[in-house]
Amino acid sequence: MTFRNSAIKSVDVLFNRFGKTARLIFADETEADALVIHRLPDKITDVFDARVHSETDMFEVRLADIPAGKTLGSIVLDSKRYTMQGEPVKDQHNLILKVDAYAVESSY
Repeated sequence: MTFRNSAIKSVDVLFNRFGKTARLIFADETEADALVIHRLPDKITDVFDARVHSETDMFEVRLADIPAGKTLGSIVLDSKRYTMQGEPVKDQHNLILKVDAYAVESSY
């Protein structure tokens, strides 16, 4: 078994254990269901004399769940819509896409 095959199996186990089913909405408005791992960072940044709390959420999505040529626009999880913020980042093994997002008012 190659390293890549072992890594894919490990990622699958991780997502099956900790993932939640979400609806991925792409830039062209097409949709797909996939497992995502939702992370809630506790980012507090000091800005001069103030402390600022960031409401940015982080998601991990398996690249295998994103069709070729599609750009992720938003994620709907637990009836809440999250819009992508900034450029998504692929992990070093090109298996997981890490995205920052923020919650928006949703009628989804």
